[in-house]
Amino acid sequence: MRLNDDGYLPQEPIMVDRLKGYDRDNIPPKVIEKIRKEYMSNPDFTPASAAKASSACEGMCKWIHAMDKYEEVAKVYDNNK
Repeated sequence: MRLNDDGYLPQEPIMVDRLKGYDRDNIPPKVIEKIRKEYMSNPDFTPASAAKASSACEGMCKWIHAMDKYEEVAKVYDNNK
């Protein structure tokens, strides 16, 4: 595996940009369903557990938890308008 001059994997900055620009207001229902069924229902799917693998895994786990919570709150907010 080769790192670029900045010490990152070549795709890492692209991935970070994609996560930052993710359209969290329009998460497809199938995606949320899969996240909740395969990840959020797993008690071991925590940032602390993911951190044991790598800091990148920890960050991704936090992001997934945040997107799940955001979608949940946004749905309640939309229903109360």
